[in-house]
Amino acid sequence: MTAPRPAPVVVAEGAARRTVLLAVAGALPLLAAAPAAAAPVQPPGQDEVDAARAAAAGTAQQVAALQAELARQQADLDAVHVRLSVAAEDFDEAQALLQQRTAEAELAAGAAGTARTELDGARLALGRLASRSYRGAAGDLGPLASVLGAGSAQDLLDRSATLGRLTAHRDEAVERADRAQRAAEAARAEADAAAAAQQRATDAAAAARTAAEAAAAAADAAVTATRARTEELIAELARLQRTSVELERERQAGLAAEEQGRREAAARQAAEAAAGASPGASGVLVAAGPTAGADTAVAWALDQLGKPYRWGGEGPDAFDCSGLTLRAWEAAGVQLPHSSRLQRSSGEPVALADLAAGDLVFYATDTSDPATVHHVALVVSPGRMVEAPHTGAVVRTASIYRSGLLPHGTRPR
Repeated sequence: MTAPRPAPVVVAEGAARRTVLLAVAGALPLLAAAPAAAAPVQPPGQDEVDAARAAAAGTAQQVAALQAELARQQADLDAVHVRLSVAAEDFDEAQALLQQRTAEAELAAGAAGTARTELDGARLALGRLASRSYRGAAGDLGPLASVLGAGSAQDLLDRSATLGRLTAHRDEAVERADRAQRAAEAARAEADAAAAAQQRATDAAAAARTAAEAAAAAADAAVTATRARTEELIAELARLQRTSVELERERQAGLAAEEQGRREAAARQAAEAAAGASPGASGVLVAAGPTAGADTAVAWALDQLGKPYRWGGEGPDAFDCSGLTLRAWEAAGVQLPHSSRLQRSSGEPVALADLAAGDLVFYATDTSDPATVHHVALVVSPGRMVEAPHTGAVVRTASIYRSGLLPHGTRPR
């Protein structure tokens, strides 16, 4: 008997196929909902890398160029401030000298008037003696008639003695008149010279005023232009570096502070080197103890913080450098001229290492030439000063270490 044949597998395979198909069909919505597989990331080509590098380099170059322009702007503005400081000091000095020359001219004119009065008196006395000697004791008769009219020998002796005294008085009067004449001529010459010096000082002050006004106008224009351009540069830097303008301002302030620190360090080193080579190193430039009232001068100056700079100003609302120090020490009972150059010689020299509160420090375009001094400030503590710095700024405290610092200061007396 033939064995039965197994059930056809076709049915089973068909069921399996149906099962598989059903499974696939059920999975189709899921497959449709799933995201497509990400395409593999292709590395940038060399051209793209080169372009990116070029763009970054270009941005860096632009940033560097803008920073360099900001630095040039500040340097140019510093130079403008120095020019105004020099012009303002020229004016202050010219004004101080004009006041001095005016006082000298008035004194000389007074002396000339006194000498002229004395000469007139001497001439009048001489004329009276001459008239009396020729009239003699006998009225209108001359001295010879008086002698011939003597009644006795004693009378003759008396009359001769009188004539002798008259002659002696006349000689004294003549000598006095001669002295008065010479004194009057000398006084007149001195008065004329003083008047001429006063006129020259007047002309110099007028010229200095004109120059200071021009320098002040240039400084004001430079400050305005620099501020506007600085804002433009900061905005461009912020765009290039993808930061905000405010953050870029803070960054620029930080860079400026770093640069200021470097400058102060360099100025301090230069000042110490200059002081070491000056007489102060051997103790010559060591003033006596602090001047009475120094604390008063410092306190008064610090009370002016925040008031604006104005060339030629000496308060109460605005000051230039020597106007501030003048008023500060005036509050302490010490008179100073309104000129940083003249203030330098208005006290005792003191080495930088020996500076005390109230001392004055000076700045020049050439530290080896005191005639180029153009700025003065008042020491308030070791290494710190209060100053009226320049146009566009206010009375402030700052480090004494700055380019142009003289190797010694002055202690007012």
